[in-house]
Amino acid sequence: MSQAALLQGVRHCVERYLRRFETSGWNRYTDFAYGDIRPELLTEQQLSALRTAMLVEDHIPGYAKAYHRLFELDPGLPDVELDTRRAMLHFVFKWTSDEDRHAHTLENYIRATGRIDEADLSKEMRIATGKQYAAPHEDPMQMAVYTVIQEKATQVFYSCLRDAVEEPVLKQVLDALSKDEARHCGFFADLLRTYMAEPGTHDFAKVKEAVQVFKMPLYGTLDDYKRRSINMMRAAPGYHYRDAFVLIRQALGRFADARTDSRSTSLQDLLEALDVRIVRPAAGQRAIA
Repeated sequence: MSQAALLQGVRHCVERYLRRFETSGWNRYTDFAYGDIRPELLTEQQLSALRTAMLVEDHIPGYAKAYHRLFELDPGLPDVELDTRRAMLHFVFKWTSDEDRHAHTLENYIRATGRIDEADLSKEMRIATGKQYAAPHEDPMQMAVYTVIQEKATQVFYSCLRDAVEEPVLKQVLDALSKDEARHCGFFADLLRTYMAEPGTHDFAKVKEAVQVFKMPLYGTLDDYKRRSINMMRAAPGYHYRDAFVLIRQALGRFADARTDSRSTSLQDLLEALDVRIVRPAAGQRAIA
């Protein structure tokens, strides 16, 4: 795919998203009746899972920094590359603003329950955000693969937790977050299809690598990540991050037709790698990532 064609594709993805969703949203302060929260309806497991989700979302300064660096407007780059990066940043600024709103809304909710030590929560947040975040890839296409999976997994978690909790205000909060994550996921899926148009063998290899090494954000960074991850799955029955790999499978589905060119083997390898990641481990043997 030529750089000029990629620029047009990225511009189309960004315009399509912003035309549909620029003004959609909700207010973190006025759209939820925090004073009506019934904290007694929350289990300790649910509250703990919500706290973990908030800490992951609250690392947005690190995530934003990584994406700003990925699309840095270095004046030494070719004009078409600079134009492509600037187009992507129109989305990135909107996306990271949404994610910051998620983190702040979850924090506001958790504090409003009255069931946590607020000073302890603040300390935990400072420790978590103080840990450096390193983007898993330097390649924009691989980051698109990573973010499709991550956003979908997050959307599934919020949806499953929403269905599991009885506290009505939290249901509303999680519904709003879930819809945002679904919109974000849709953008990155469209972007991935743009990157994969007229792909070469190296493109499939990069996607396969991104799939094989995928880990959820803050894996290996957040304290007690494994325990927290298990608790999130138990608090939100039906949730498993592996479900998100199905979307990658669908995004690449049209490339699964029989081919006679040199891309066939690489594509088959990729689809087989996806099948391996999609299959959930047996009960009691869940891989945490």
